[in-house]
Amino acid sequence: MDLTSLRSHNDRTVLRLVRSGALSRASIAAEAGLTPQAVSKIVARLIEAGLLEETGTVRDGGRGKPRTSLQLAAGGAYAYGAYVDRDELRVVKLDLTGEVVSTSSAPLAPMFTPSDVLDALEPLVEVDEKVLGLGIGIAGPLDFRSGVVSPNGLPGWSSVPLRALAEERLGLPVVVDKDTNAAVLAEAWRRPLRDAALVFVGTGLGVGLLLGGEVHRGARSGAGEFGHTTIQLDGPLCVCGRRGCVEAVHATTTGVEAARVLAAAVTNLVQLLDLDQIVLSGRKVLESPELYLRAMPDVDVSVTSYGPDLVPVGAGLLVLGELF
Repeated sequence: MDLTSLRSHNDRTVLRLVRSGALSRASIAAEAGLTPQAVSKIVARLIEAGLLEETGTVRDGGRGKPRTSLQLAAGGAYAYGAYVDRDELRVVKLDLTGEVVSTSSAPLAPMFTPSDVLDALEPLVEVDEKVLGLGIGIAGPLDFRSGVVSPNGLPGWSSVPLRALAEERLGLPVVVDKDTNAAVLAEAWRRPLRDAALVFVGTGLGVGLLLGGEVHRGARSGAGEFGHTTIQLDGPLCVCGRRGCVEAVHATTTGVEAARVLAAAVTNLVQLLDLDQIVLSGRKVLESPELYLRAMPDVDVSVTSYGPDLVPVGAGLLVLGELF
């Protein structure tokens, strides 16, 4: 789908307002500060593109004649999201509302190469005119702007131009971000989050940060390397080359002790950034959610509702988000 003409500020504003709930053209005009004539033209264009649809009627403010309401056309466009974990590739297809249409996965061999990922990815992504693109979540470090990745613990993955390679292989626009950034974006899609951290405890350990309601990537896309902050000076060797990182110490413990290690690190994070919400996710947490919840500091702490699809959903939302 060629959406170049549909990505103006006003188009995105209308789509964003409709996403917040079924609205009439008149209420969109009032909230967006646009003339009714301008909104009518924008809505007509978005309906023609298959992104909006009319559904029923709504009374604006409970007065006057009922007006035709609008909603996102779920099947008007799709996006794929992929999560490159250290032993598995997981892919989801999202409709325009961000709901999962399908999921698929493929195992990744130990010490897999970039070519292995592309070979596994290609058959899981069906390209047609309604597919907007692919988002990929992967461990850092990486450069969000260029899509060049150098994930810790993967030999042969130094300065890999993953975005360019995937675009060439699939013929789709591709965006690449850290798995934790994709994860926190998915959580923020479902509910309001402002100053929050998504703590991901899987084969690695990291955080996605929302500060002031925006994903915080840092000056060099390096924010959130929470797993590679030191918690024990003489601790075990980490995949990053240093000793005593949270990720390495956590990996050498189990059960209650593992939860306590994570809680100590999360407490430091909350105190450092004055966070008011923590969301826990990742394989380790999903295996024993109550164990980790009990150990956490006294802030608003919850476990993700997305389950294992959290990162790929967030990666797909990186693509959909460009429309809003």
